[in-house]
Amino acid sequence: MEKNISITNLDFLSGGGDMGKRIRNFDWGNTPLGDPETWEQGLKTCVRIILTSAQPMFVWWGPSLISIYNDQYAHFLGVKHPAALGAKAEDIWREIWDLLLPKIKSVEQNEGTYDDSMLFIMERKGYQEEVYVSFCYSPVPGDDGTMKGLFCVCTDNTERVINERSLQTLRELGAIAFDEKSLQIIYQNVAEALSKNNKDFPFATVYKIENTGRIAEATASTGANNKQYLLPAVIALDAPTMETRDFCQAYDSNKLTFAEIVTQDQEIPKGEWQKASTNFVYIPITAVGSSHPYAIIFAALNPYRLFDNSFKQFCELIGERVSLEINKMLAIEEERKRAEELEQIDKAKTVFFSNISHEFRTPLTLILNPLEELLNQPTNNLSAIERQNIETTHRNAVRLLKLVNTLLDFSRIESGRQQASYTLTDLVALTTNLAANFRAVIEKAGMQLIIKADTVIQPVYVDRQMWEKIVFNLLSNAFKYTLAGSITVEVTAEGKYAVLKIIDTGVGIPQAELPHMFERFHRVQHVTGRTFEGTGIGLSLIKEFVLLHKGEIGVESELGKGSTFTVRIPIGKAHLPQQQIMMNDLNEQEGILTSTMFVEEAGTLLVRNNKVNDVPADRNGLPLVLVVDDNADMRDHLRSVLMPHFEIVTANNGQEALQKIQQQPPSLILSDIMMPVLDGIGLLQQVKANKATAHIPVILLTARAGEESKIVGWETGADDYLTKPFSSKELISRIASQIKTQQIRTEAMTDIAEQRNYAKKLEEMNGELTKMNEELTSFAYVSSHDLQEPLRKIQMFSKRILEKEINSLSDEGKNFFYRMDNAASRMQLLINDLLAYSRTNTSKKHFEKTDLNLLLAEVKQELMEKIIATNSIIEYGPLPVLSIIPFQFKQLFTNLIANSIKFARPDVPPRITIKCEVVDGQKIDKPTAVAERKYWKISVADNGTGFDPKFSEQIFGLFQRLHGRRDYEGTGIGLAIAKKVVENHNGIISAEGIENEGATIHLYLPA
Repeated sequence: MEKNISITNLDFLSGGGDMGKRIRNFDWGNTPLGDPETWEQGLKTCVRIILTSAQPMFVWWGPSLISIYNDQYAHFLGVKHPAALGAKAEDIWREIWDLLLPKIKSVEQNEGTYDDSMLFIMERKGYQEEVYVSFCYSPVPGDDGTMKGLFCVCTDNTERVINERSLQTLRELGAIAFDEKSLQIIYQNVAEALSKNNKDFPFATVYKIENTGRIAEATASTGANNKQYLLPAVIALDAPTMETRDFCQAYDSNKLTFAEIVTQDQEIPKGEWQKASTNFVYIPITAVGSSHPYAIIFAALNPYRLFDNSFKQFCELIGERVSLEINKMLAIEEERKRAEELEQIDKAKTVFFSNISHEFRTPLTLILNPLEELLNQPTNNLSAIERQNIETTHRNAVRLLKLVNTLLDFSRIESGRQQASYTLTDLVALTTNLAANFRAVIEKAGMQLIIKADTVIQPVYVDRQMWEKIVFNLLSNAFKYTLAGSITVEVTAEGKYAVLKIIDTGVGIPQAELPHMFERFHRVQHVTGRTFEGTGIGLSLIKEFVLLHKGEIGVESELGKGSTFTVRIPIGKAHLPQQQIMMNDLNEQEGILTSTMFVEEAGTLLVRNNKVNDVPADRNGLPLVLVVDDNADMRDHLRSVLMPHFEIVTANNGQEALQKIQQQPPSLILSDIMMPVLDGIGLLQQVKANKATAHIPVILLTARAGEESKIVGWETGADDYLTKPFSSKELISRIASQIKTQQIRTEAMTDIAEQRNYAKKLEEMNGELTKMNEELTSFAYVSSHDLQEPLRKIQMFSKRILEKEINSLSDEGKNFFYRMDNAASRMQLLINDLLAYSRTNTSKKHFEKTDLNLLLAEVKQELMEKIIATNSIIEYGPLPVLSIIPFQFKQLFTNLIANSIKFARPDVPPRITIKCEVVDGQKIDKPTAVAERKYWKISVADNGTGFDPKFSEQIFGLFQRLHGRRDYEGTGIGLAIAKKVVENHNGIISAEGIENEGATIHLYLPA
């Protein structure tokens, strides 16, 4: 009951918000407290404090403990408010009265109490709830000085306590050692971490998915006896039962699933509670890139906690945390396996190098020995040209043997089988003799060899064959990159080290390259030198030789001034393995052969005197061919092959070739790719960029074989491309063909004036057609746009009638309105597609460089609702950056992906795969394809309903549909738009499909 009372002389009841008003209007006369005017001063004071406080407070007064409280405590009471006002405390808190009674007794003894975050199971929200309250009870005296009431200040800590408990569980999961190699151990650790929070999870069982997703098997549990409850130990995922259907649903959806289970007679763990839970959750442990989990946590939920958004997010975080860490562990394990596989591959590569190097030596011996016998015969009938060919063959066979020996040394070091034999050596004499082998070739190049050596160096133990290779490799490198000046060899003693320095006045090394000079297979790019040839393992190999001597090697360099390579090895033998110190001397024959190989290779780098060929004679008007190669033997060979058919001029590198082109433009350029100063690619680019020389055909030669290398050669703009070794007949044929083709092009240029006039007329006609097309497009756009306004009104008013007059309409009337609304929606879809189609017909085409990966990501984002709703999977590899009309291509991707999702087979999640590659025009089975052109081929494939192959052309027509409207919504314009977009980009579109297996749309765009 309520009673309006005046607050005259009742100022203690003023204010207090809603509860103040309720207290003032309450009929206190029907309670043991009586009229507020008669209340004792202690009660008035308590009420005044309560109404003016922002803290939850209440006072219980009198023998019956009548309750008075403020707004803040009213929120705490929940559904017990407002009935709790003026009620007995025992009636309000009947469910927890046994816990409160001892504290009330203490207050009656005039002793206050305080409890911090005490646990209660309350029913303040319509269900039993876990609540944590910090509160203090204080006695309040009456006018006679005896204890008449109980005053309480309290704080609801439930949210804080539960959040701290959740965070602690997540910390426990984070502390698990996820680097374990056994998933079984990890699952047991996860179960143990969850067992420490048996308030939120009275029990839990981890099921691992086995047999490629066909069964789930319990692998770890919490709770009494550490076993699974309610569900079987093994669950057949493809045959759900009443018990397991929720589990199977969680597996199929790969999402957290909540379920209510009414327990029957089975005794299940209760954790810290007095009753068992009837609410359960299935938490999937998801695998990256998979639509199904590889484990599921089945857990009972806190029976005194509502499964609200906060509790759901906590469970999801558990799944995400465990999934993340297990995926990381599996990735690390996969990387470890990959590293082991790479190590095995590396070992196999080393064995291969070793075996193949040995196998090469036998045929090389059978090549070299007969050649040497022929050359060393005192008398033979060889002509000068024959002798020159044999010398060239011998020289390159020796070079090949050097490469084989280098590979053999490299493989021995890789496998750890390289053993040095150290002998006491006069390092000064040995190094001086080795360097002297290079004097003739260095001086022939117009440079100076300087040898500086101490007369006496303390005893030095070296493997003489390794020392030879160290000296020869360093001298060979110095000669290759020194075009003028000198090369200096210094041998000195510095403290306890014997020091070798090779100093040159060559081109130098960029500072950024210095840290990488001794790395295997590293080569400095775009550097001037006598040649670009080499394996890239020479310096790394000699570093290994130096390390076997317990020494060190370094390099200092400055661009344009030269380089200094320094080798330091310890003096004496204390640092060397005693079992490898030998008394035998150097194998003279091995030393002679090694020096021959290095010196002869250096000799081939010298530019030979070809002045007789620099200014070609007029031999009956033969076409002039410019041969560009840094290898002298190759230049001589090409000249000898081509001389009978063409006039020949040679150049040592691309820069020299450009100078000769200025002197006399050739009919064709035949160039190696890898050369110093300016390589073949650079030469090609400069020739094609110059209008005066762009018409000259260029054929590139390279030692790199393979289809990929050919594609790279053609993509650089070369007219033709040949891989070494090549047939002489093929080379002559290709050169003649290119020259003939260029002559035909030149003759065709005479008709240019006439063609231009004709082109001008065509341009005028095209202009008129374009104008007409734009007018039609504009008309279609405006018409479609104007149709939308009345259509919107039809939709709006029909929906309003359905909303407001639904009860007054007959069933037939409702049916008419529903059919009208559906028809309007279909018309709206049709108009939108017509607008899109009209936009693709415009002549205003603004092409932009666009990353198709980013464009596709935008399309996926816009279609995300459809993708998620249908469990669609979209896979695509790297896509190129193309010059396109962005909004049109976005429309194209949207239509194709939306089609694939729409035409999915029942119960088969759509899988859309987008691939990209470069293809030749001649491989495209379409009459509009240009055979000589390359195309980007973008394929969009799905696993949907597909179509009969006989309709592969028909589906691109306007309003063409292969399915009825009742089966699939749509206007039949989507693929027509796609075709128009591709045609606007001068491309080609085609389709292929198989019924009930899927369809693939192929886009071909000029590369």
